[in-house]
Amino acid sequence: MITVIKTVLSAALSGLLGLDAVQAGQFLLSRPAFVGPLLGWLNGCPLEGARLGILLELLYIDFIPVGGVVPPNGTAAAAVGVLAHSAGGLAPSLSFFLGLAAGRSYSYIEYQLRASRSPWNAVIEAQVAAGDIFLRRWLVKAMLIENAVMGAYVLAWAALAACISYLPGLSRLYPGTDFAYSLMPWLGLSGLYFRFRTQIYKKR
Repeated sequence: MITVIKTVLSAALSGLLGLDAVQAGQFLLSRPAFVGPLLGWLNGCPLEGARLGILLELLYIDFIPVGGVVPPNGTAAAAVGVLAHSAGGLAPSLSFFLGLAAGRSYSYIEYQLRASRSPWNAVIEAQVAAGDIFLRRWLVKAMLIENAVMGAYVLAWAALAACISYLPGLSRLYPGTDFAYSLMPWLGLSGLYFRFRTQIYKKR
């Protein structure tokens, strides 16, 4: 019962932290390197949460939301990865790749959320033209929707992880996922190296 409560609270917290990406603040609280350790600590697996969050940060640090491009969501990836391990009982390696899939899939949902807010523009423009510049209700509405969707999404993936843990023969996948997981630090660091290398050459 305690695990279920922690999972629900963690999913709700993920929704709040996800708002920091665009809607509010931008204090980097939505980054995997913060979400992973925080949720890991809340769910009794701080080291795995930190490791998962840092690895996701290395992989996602080069994604930049430009124009209509919606990158994978690091908050969703880190939250699902941690909860798949702590609540779902999956191995850290499989939890990591489940988190990657969740982060990638959330970009489609985020795109739909942005599209659903587009009709608001005409209403807001008319409101401002009428001299009403108090737009807080629109901001609050957008934040509540984002929060609820992210929380429900993370919770659904945590439930999926719990179901996956009951699959027969699941442990046979772990040697392969463990090996792939062990390569992630090198993949992340190599991507980071080439990014900084490119930036250095630009400055010359």
